[in-house]
Amino acid sequence: MKPIRCFAISIIGVLSVFLIAYQTVCFGGNTLTPTTNHGKPWRIAYYEGGPYIDYGDCMYAIIGGLMELGWIQKATLPRLTSDRSKPYWNWLVNNSKSPFLEFHIEDAYSAEWSDEKRSATKKAVLEKLQSGQIDLMIAMGTWAGQDLANNQHHVPTTVVSTSAPLRAGIIKSAEDSGFDHVTARVDPDRYLRQIRMFHRLTAFHKLGVAYEDTPDGRLYAALPDLEQVAAERKFELVHCRFDDTHADREATSQDCLACIRKLAAEADAIYLTALLSIDENIDPIIKILKEEKSPSFSMIGSKYVKKGVLMSISTDEGYQAQGLYDAKKITSILNGTRPRDLNQISADPLDIAINLETAKAIGFTVPNSILRIAHEIYGKPK
Repeated sequence: MKPIRCFAISIIGVLSVFLIAYQTVCFGGNTLTPTTNHGKPWRIAYYEGGPYIDYGDCMYAIIGGLMELGWIQKATLPRLTSDRSKPYWNWLVNNSKSPFLEFHIEDAYSAEWSDEKRSATKKAVLEKLQSGQIDLMIAMGTWAGQDLANNQHHVPTTVVSTSAPLRAGIIKSAEDSGFDHVTARVDPDRYLRQIRMFHRLTAFHKLGVAYEDTPDGRLYAALPDLEQVAAERKFELVHCRFDDTHADREATSQDCLACIRKLAAEADAIYLTALLSIDENIDPIIKILKEEKSPSFSMIGSKYVKKGVLMSISTDEGYQAQGLYDAKKITSILNGTRPRDLNQISADPLDIAINLETAKAIGFTVPNSILRIAHEIYGKPK
């Protein structure tokens, strides 16, 4: 029995060394154990371009990660089901309990998707960061990342939920943010994998995509990735452009639905991108797609598959893993790791989410091989 026991102990030792090495590479080698700022809590701030459902999911996951790591006392978080400005900030200010972190109502900012307000908000955020009051900033989304990835301040900043931080000019490369105080999360091939998978499963000849024809809008739609895969696989892209961030949301909704109708009539399948108006009008969009029998794929994950989009990547567990990843980054920074030294590459698992009720409604036969490996199945026959 002794050799076996020694072997087991050796294995445990090897695994321990591996885990320490992994933490050293990914999180700077510093412990993730909760600690105060010389006896005081660390003061955290938040900045977003505007309300978006994905930001709420990301904050929910980050708070869950901080609870798991012991930086915030465990509690039940309400689950947001719609766009909210500065999601969960009021909860953090009024309900979270922690001797290690503190949140103030005046430390959360939103540009409300207004170009005019963005300039003033950026100025206010930078003034707050330059004041020395903030210990760490969460920059949620592309606008916030672009506004804070610079040398106009030096507060540690973690950029979360960006479609393409490299193409958006937020970071220098996947391996290097380019700023000592900045880190982001990068999955360079995320949308390429999605589009290739969608084409492999549905074999479309024409793929429809709606987007706002601005630099940010083209990034949110992963247009460069769509163009690359279209060239590789010899399919045609059918475009529909509209103003997604217009202040008149009713007019924008009508433009969005008109685009979806156009694409459903002209394309074999539709790739639903990260648009505010898609989030605001998902139910009528799904109705149109079912009526026109259009296979659809949501770039942002399985939340729309639950509602009736045909397929996407599975994100229920993905958000949890991403939240823990971001929480570990935050805690590593507060324990002394330079943000630039943190690993930025964290790939989404390519697990499939599919809606069988939608597949039946549009006449799409789901291969048994897909059913066997699908991570989330909705509309499953009883």
